[in-house]
Amino acid sequence: MPRAARSELECFVIGLVWQLGPSSPYDIRRHMHASPSSQWSASAGAIYPLMRRLETEGLLRSESAAHGRRARRIYTTTPAGLRSLRAWIGPPLTPDAVTVSHDPLRSRARFLGALTPDQRRRWLAAARAALDELERRIQAWDTDHHPADPFAAHMTRCGTLDLAARRTWLADLPGASARPQRTRSGSGNSR
Repeated sequence: MPRAARSELECFVIGLVWQLGPSSPYDIRRHMHASPSSQWSASAGAIYPLMRRLETEGLLRSESAAHGRRARRIYTTTPAGLRSLRAWIGPPLTPDAVTVSHDPLRSRARFLGALTPDQRRRWLAAARAALDELERRIQAWDTDHHPADPFAAHMTRCGTLDLAARRTWLADLPGASARPQRTRSGSGNSR
């Protein structure tokens, strides 16, 4: 399948299998679920069929391995999978690879004007507390996942810098909360 037809999740999973080594879908799900990032779906309904499809397409291969009383499929990256991973990494870098980061907090903040001043204060306090919790998760991830790959290890640094930028951005929001409220019809009462 051409590179343009590959989803970010497909290529990310191929990359995880390459990076982590022989892995079951459960291993991939557990790794993604433990991550402080909520960008990827780690649901069984997403990962198991995706990995089977990547195997059918020749990008992963699997073999049965005993696991207690049950057998499980252990996947590795094929040469075609590695080529697909390298093409996805780039260059060239596609516009969807270089974009504003996914941030549901920012999406919600866009509409803070719909809240009362007291609700906005509570929202800001909750957002700060959530960022504190995220910082704890990033630190725990760094402690628990010391990959030998320096590029994977550097991802924690990116998360830490992103967190600092989000805190700075959040600190600037109270000034924006003084903007005039808009009515439900969309007309402003700012004049």
